[in-house]
Amino acid sequence: MTTQTQTLRTVAGIINSVETLEGAGFLVRRPFPKSSFSEFDPFLLLDELGPVNLKSG
Repeated sequence: MTTQTQTLRTVAGIINSVETLEGAGFLVRRPFPKSSFSEFDPFLLLDELGPVNLKSG
């Protein structure tokens, strides 16, 4: 039998995303990469594409 312990952690910081248009005009929120985050891999992307109502055609 294994015993699990919980460790409380605090939030280190909050990052505001940058809104940008991708592809065919989709609004994407992207918190990084940014020049201020030099410790991240330049190919790491974290995009958020919220609910979208698309017209036909």
